[in-house]
Amino acid sequence: MPEFSDTVAPVTSGGAGATALDRRVVEAAHPGMTGLELLAEQRSFNMTFSSDPARVPQGPYGGTPPHLPRFVVILLGVLGMAGALWLLRELGWLLAPAFLALNMVIVVYPLQNLLRRHGVPKSVAMALTALALFVSLVGIGLVATWAIGEIIGVVPQYWTQVLDLIEEAPDWLEKIGIDSTAIDLSLSNIDVNQMLGAASQLFSGFSGVVGILGVIISALIMMLLDVPSWGRRIAVAGGTHPRIVAAMREFGSGTRRYWLVCTGFGALMAGLNYVELRILGVPLPLVWALLTWLMTYVPSVGFFFSLIPPLVVALVANGWQTALWLLGIYLITTWIVQGVFQPKVTGNAVGVNATISLISLLLWAWVFGPLGALIALPCTQLVKSLLVDADPKARWVNALISNRTEVKGAAGQS
Repeated sequence: MPEFSDTVAPVTSGGAGATALDRRVVEAAHPGMTGLELLAEQRSFNMTFSSDPARVPQGPYGGTPPHLPRFVVILLGVLGMAGALWLLRELGWLLAPAFLALNMVIVVYPLQNLLRRHGVPKSVAMALTALALFVSLVGIGLVATWAIGEIIGVVPQYWTQVLDLIEEAPDWLEKIGIDSTAIDLSLSNIDVNQMLGAASQLFSGFSGVVGILGVIISALIMMLLDVPSWGRRIAVAGGTHPRIVAAMREFGSGTRRYWLVCTGFGALMAGLNYVELRILGVPLPLVWALLTWLMTYVPSVGFFFSLIPPLVVALVANGWQTALWLLGIYLITTWIVQGVFQPKVTGNAVGVNATISLISLLLWAWVFGPLGALIALPCTQLVKSLLVDADPKARWVNALISNRTEVKGAAGQS
């Protein structure tokens, strides 16, 4: 059999199975043309005259790019990552609410499958699923509105104590060795104009919240309309890209596990904190319990946001002894559960370790703002599913970021 480096003699027939294009290339070959040159000529003809994209060759490297120096690959990767993060941050007003809506639809998607298995028509199952989702959102909104109203209503009752506490603070700080001159200097540096500017930013933030809610509701409606065809679309895509579709399925199941775990931890900690606050006699125990439940959706640092408001109220309304007791109890219960165990369990749900959970929170909060802290781990899982789990050559990264030490299906370095 002739080698590729052998010369090819022009022939008048392309042999069995040869196409007209193949025969044209062979007949046009000059006597000194080698096999490799003939293949290159055939690729050139195919790329020029083919009307079917599926039959066009992938290029001179068979779809595999030439090897670049490692530092060039790393540099290009870093630049690409920086550009992607910049683009995500610029489009955060759209992408973050839409991704949160996607998470909500993924969570309620099994409800439609359950209704369909029990013989409910597709349109009715979709309507019931949408109704359940919107009723849940309206319920959360009403509870949040009630809690804010309770806080606003109780503030005037303790305003006098707050003023007395502010007046006594300099004397107390002097007792522990802090110079009152430094305190007065700090107070004199407070600019009223800056406070007014902060207030205007706060009001603009409320308008931003309204815009975010609009995007979430619009995205929910559109996604729920597409839900009935999801199964068929995924099956079709899986016929040609099975690894990516398998990674997306894992993303969906991991997202559901994550939100269910957070909800379970939130209910547990809200119940415990409600009992603790009632025993200590801290005002608004149900409001602070609800705050604890909401902050469980913010990994690692949500504990501090759920601690500060009730601690301040306990200090103002009940005295420093009660505040100290509350701090100790919260550190024993809430911090151990929400600050130690919850990140590990939620990390297991999305397939990352506790360190990556914390880094994810800081990164996505920087990219998407406060909403990014809420969807941090689902965002990380989506990136991990598409870029790591779906690519055997990149799956070795799981040894560094996953909650498990073993790596399955990773391709070796070539």
